[in-house]
Amino acid sequence: MNARTRLLLILMSVVGLVWMADAGYRNLIEGPAADRERELDRLTRQVAETQDSIIKTSKAADVLAVLEQFSLPYDPELARAAYQDWLLGLVQQAEMTGASVDASQPAPVKIKDRDSKRQKEIYVRYNYSLRARGNLQQVTKFLYLFYRSGHLHKISSISLNPVGGGRSVDMSLAVEAIGLSRCERKGELSPYAATRLTHDPFQDYLTIARRNLFSRGGDSVLAKTTVTAVTVSSDGVAEAWISLPDNETSVLRRGQSVETEAHVIEVVDVLDRQVLLDVDGQVITVRAGETLAEATSSG
Repeated sequence: MNARTRLLLILMSVVGLVWMADAGYRNLIEGPAADRERELDRLTRQVAETQDSIIKTSKAADVLAVLEQFSLPYDPELARAAYQDWLLGLVQQAEMTGASVDASQPAPVKIKDRDSKRQKEIYVRYNYSLRARGNLQQVTKFLYLFYRSGHLHKISSISLNPVGGGRSVDMSLAVEAIGLSRCERKGELSPYAATRLTHDPFQDYLTIARRNLFSRGGDSVLAKTTVTAVTVSSDGVAEAWISLPDNETSVLRRGQSVETEAHVIEVVDVLDRQVLLDVDGQVITVRAGETLAEATSSG
């Protein structure tokens, strides 16, 4: 064996030793270290997911506790009767007439329990149909009272059919309410008020009823409504004399109003031979002897 061959063998041996050392380092040190890092990452993700699940569960429990405060009672028959009476009372508060409420059978909603694998009731659904008659202001008041109440309920559908030339409407509602099985009240409805509405005072919603969209002759009413005179009463208060389409005359002072077939007319101020009127939320100046239609077009 010559010197060159021995040198090649030595180099090959050195290369083999280096490769074996590198492979051993990877298998004995780098491999386990990488496995430990992967396992640590997996455990970290699992802990984070568990923490998120605990937070979500806590939040869900808090939300559920709040919903239970607004739920219908847990006894289905008592809940159905109590809510039906409440709807009728709401119609009376709104001063509507001809009220009738029909209630369907309570419908329990169940899910499969995670542990026992059995069906478990979580809430009961109640469906009602309500009919009543009133003007737009009374309908607005009913809806205002409905959405201010603290119950788990909603209006699924509503229809308004004008009667009497648009002075009144027949209101038909489909209402759905929910009673949670964990509610602690047996037959009493929730005493709490809700915060669903953007504005709290009912007066903020009267603009909905000021312009009667169901009236057949909205513009003709303004053309037949005239400020006939501006006078001062015996006690020194300025008054506006307003002739209405039905040939009646209303004598109004500041802040007073009159309701026509299609409009609500309120006296904002009474000046010398002219009156400031709020007609459906629009303030116009009407001179004595001028119709509201003329004042609206000129203004």
